[in-house]
Amino acid sequence: MLLTLRRSAAGIAALVLAGGALLTTGGAAHATTPPPWEPDSDSVGGLLFFNSSGTQITGGSINDSPLAAYVEGTTTIRNGDDKATLFGYLPINGEVPGQWQGEALGASTVYPNSSAPVPLKTAVLPVETGANGDETVGELAVDFPNLDTSSDGYAGIYQLRLRTSSTKGGGLTPGYDSADILISGSTWSVVYSNTALTTTTALSVTPSGSVFHGTSVALKATVSPSSAVGSVGFYDGSKLLKSVAVSGGKASYTTKALTDAAHKLKATFTPTNPTSFTASTSSTHTLTVKAHSTSVVLKSSAATIKKGKKLTLTATESPALTGKVTFYDGSKKLATVSVKKGKATFATKKLATGTHSLKAVFTPSNLANDKASTSKTVKVKVTA
Repeated sequence: MLLTLRRSAAGIAALVLAGGALLTTGGAAHATTPPPWEPDSDSVGGLLFFNSSGTQITGGSINDSPLAAYVEGTTTIRNGDDKATLFGYLPINGEVPGQWQGEALGASTVYPNSSAPVPLKTAVLPVETGANGDETVGELAVDFPNLDTSSDGYAGIYQLRLRTSSTKGGGLTPGYDSADILISGSTWSVVYSNTALTTTTALSVTPSGSVFHGTSVALKATVSPSSAVGSVGFYDGSKLLKSVAVSGGKASYTTKALTDAAHKLKATFTPTNPTSFTASTSSTHTLTVKAHSTSVVLKSSAATIKKGKKLTLTATESPALTGKVTFYDGSKKLATVSVKKGKATFATKKLATGTHSLKAVFTPSNLANDKASTSKTVKVKVTA
């Protein structure tokens, strides 16, 4: 049965306030589980919703008129038809969809609509064009209150149906394209459609480009539409780093464990219900992880000394890390000294007569994080 009851804006507000619980039923389970009557045997396709710019949407305010600028069916319901009408129905547990009550949400509109944005303006599929003054989802809920407060999958749910007819005559089709929406508070959102909504996944990596070993790297994935329910897997090549549940279209993961190498990072969205949303994968981000570079400078207390006199060698390492400095005379090891506050010193009186090529080699405590380094050679002459 189709009703044509209408409410004034003030009347709707009063009824919503008075019976707010009726519009705030249902729960998150509806968003991840198809309603119990689906798939509806009378539904031949799904519905896609678009704003005035032609961007796909998956929900909005219950007070929006129209609820969407354009509603497109995903299946040609009847060949030769060129008019589309959008209806809203109240699902009732124990009744088949054909027995549900509902009403038209707006007038029949002709398609394709040449004033619609691309590609809707040339669509061969049925497209209903919304108009200011069309019935809102809030009005539908007032005309047909959803009194179900159980967990049977009916609470807060309404079914939208797109049926077609012809400007040449003939009635509306018995079959329809459809989608199920959940009313929660002052908003509505699509929870099921005969076609999965297309998703896209974008990945940001901070810092980007290259980082030193041990740096905290933040991976953030954005899944569109934001109503998509599922999880994001963060990958390094084919290796799964972490799987994170999506919340409001966002998922993030932070790690310091990336090894010294070039990493191919990406994010893959996997829907909880593949009949509602498609999977999608981000583009790949290359991040190079490298060890800290170090440097060591060697200074001698003198360039020339007499045999038997003390010579002091000072090695200054930067950045100031923990580790050891080994002092060499050519290839001969003189001593190994621990670094303290970036410096290591060694004194000797045992250098033989002649010219000596001295150098210092810094070895960090953590070679996984930091690179070793060697100083320039310092010449010291020892005279008799």
